[in-house]
Amino acid sequence: GNPIGAHGSEMHRQSPRLHRRDQEIEIKTMKISRPLLITLASLLTRHHASAFMLTSRSSTTVSNLSANGIVSPRLLGGCVTSRHIVSQSHGLSALPTADDVSTDDFMKQLGHASQIIPLLHPQDGDKLLTDDESTSLLELLSRQFGHSDGIRGFFAVYLTSAESLIDEDVPSVLAEAVKSADTKVMVPLACMNVIMPTAMSSIHEDAELKECASKTASNGKKILRLLKGNDDVVRNCEAISRVCQGTEAERAEEGAEDLIEYWEKFFVNYKYEEQQRKDIAQAVSEFC
Repeated sequence: GNPIGAHGSEMHRQSPRLHRRDQEIEIKTMKISRPLLITLASLLTRHHASAFMLTSRSSTTVSNLSANGIVSPRLLGGCVTSRHIVSQSHGLSALPTADDVSTDDFMKQLGHASQIIPLLHPQDGDKLLTDDESTSLLELLSRQFGHSDGIRGFFAVYLTSAESLIDEDVPSVLAEAVKSADTKVMVPLACMNVIMPTAMSSIHEDAELKECASKTASNGKKILRLLKGNDDVVRNCEAISRVCQGTEAERAEEGAEDLIEYWEKFFVNYKYEEQQRKDIAQAVSEFC
C-alpha cells in the first residue's frame, strides 16, 4: 500500500461530462485549459490507455477513472486559464464548509480549491480580506491540508492556476497553512509536485506544454521552499537524488532505506528515463 495515499481514495463510478467551450473544458464550476487536459490525457494514457477519449471537434468524455489513474498534483504539467470562480463580493459565504474540505474525496477537493484560490490572490478591484476572514480562510485551508485528498486536490488546481503563476510570492495565508500541515503527509506530495512537472517538461514534445510544465514545476518549488530545511524535506530529497543518480545501493543513513525504496518504486512506476532523472536530480538539489 501507499504510505501517504498519493493515489487517492476511491473515485466516483459515474464519470463527469466535459464540454468544449471557447477552448476551455468546464467541470462543474472549475475551468481547465485545453493544454492542461491534453497533459493529463497524455499522462493517463501512458499507464491507462483507455482512460481518456480526446477529440478536437466534439465533446470530451472522461471515462474509467480509477484510483491508480487519476488526476493529481503529481500528474500536472499544464496551465489553467485565469478565471475568478468566486465573486469577491460574496466573501467567505460562497466557500465550502470545514466539514466539506475535511471529508470530501479528491474530485470534490478540486472544486473546493477553485473556490478558495481567487480569495488568496485578489485582483484589481477585489475587496481585500479582513483579519477575521483571513483567519477563517487559514482554518479552512488547514482542515483541507489535514489529509492527502485535500492536499492533492488543492494543489492540482493551484499550481497550474493563472493567479499563482502571475504572483511571485506565496500568499501568507497559504504559506502558514502549508507550514502547519503534517510534514509526513505534506512533504512527499510537495516533492511530487516538483518531480512530475519537471519530468513532463522533457517528456512533452509540444512547446506550449513544455513551457506550462516548466512553470508548474517552478510553482511546485515555491511551495516546497516554504518547508526548506525541514528534516522530512531533506531526507526525501536526498532519497530522490540517490535514486536519480543511481546511488541508492550505497550505504545510507539509518532510516533512509525505506524512503529510498519508496521513491525507487515511484520512479519505476512512472518509467522515468535518464533525462527525466537528471532533470529531477537538479530540481531537488537545493533541498538536499
